[in-house]
Amino acid sequence: MKQDYYTLLGVMRDATPDAIRKAYRKQAMRWHPDKNPDNKDAEEQFKRVAEAYAVLSDPAKRRQYDSFGSADEFSQNVSVEEIFKDFNFDDLLAQFGLKSSGWGNFRARAGGGGSIFDDLVGAVRGQHSRSAADATASTPSGARPRPPGQVGRGKDAEVPIVISFHEAMHGGERQLRLNIDNEDRELHVRIPAGVTTGKKLRVRGQGHAGVTGKGDLTLIVTVETDPRFDRKGDDLHTVAVVKPSTLLLGGSAEVETLDGKKTVRIAAGTSSGALVRVRNHGAPELGKSGERGDLYVKLEVQLPGVLTDAQRQAAEALREAGL
Repeated sequence: MKQDYYTLLGVMRDATPDAIRKAYRKQAMRWHPDKNPDNKDAEEQFKRVAEAYAVLSDPAKRRQYDSFGSADEFSQNVSVEEIFKDFNFDDLLAQFGLKSSGWGNFRARAGGGGSIFDDLVGAVRGQHSRSAADATASTPSGARPRPPGQVGRGKDAEVPIVISFHEAMHGGERQLRLNIDNEDRELHVRIPAGVTTGKKLRVRGQGHAGVTGKGDLTLIVTVETDPRFDRKGDDLHTVAVVKPSTLLLGGSAEVETLDGKKTVRIAAGTSSGALVRVRNHGAPELGKSGERGDLYVKLEVQLPGVLTDAQRQAAEALREAGL
């Protein structure tokens, strides 16, 4: 029986992408082949946690895994090649400061000799899966084979980044510490206001090294949620709890906005669940300075758990009046 991917990484099923990434880093450091030479058990565990991370770090694969409910059922329906398709293990190792082989995506090697897991362990040890004879046959006489990814401009690198809801709404700068091609780098990255989950931010000239220059670095953004707001495009939705008398007679309610608290007016006879629109108080429109969506405030009635005598008399009077 295959071990559950969440259990392998030591995280809960509702773990955030950042928590999953940190858990994988800890496990990868522990079971890395260079730290456990000639240890087959550690090598197998390293393969297992890599497979778990390849699935749980990809939103689509994670949803698919959760729908099956077990690692056994998932593996019966999804091949190892599909799990590691487009999964760039070198970028991941470089990000964590581990040894990088320069091989990039597994997809390019899935059709070669040996299993994809053999390639995995070979990659972290900086070895090719091809035999020496194959390498000689494909190399012009007297020429040394070039290291992978070093011809011409370097390859682009992709790194996930988790930002707060506040950063996504207001923008700002983020300082990153990365390891790419075994080179420690400190970068100051501008976060544009209005960025959304899944957005890719390009940092030119900070990818993998090549003969004619470095490739670019792509930051794949995940925005943390905020319990006060639900974002729908450029509009924000929130909730205001009001008394029944406010809906019946009209009044006001104080609500949270991105710019602090604001008082909204409520017309007499407003129904519970109605939306009050506050123009230009939503999320910033990405790339459009000064343009924002709207804030929608849902009005929900607040009822006391226990009525006082006066409240009960008022409620009975309302009932008698047909309200």
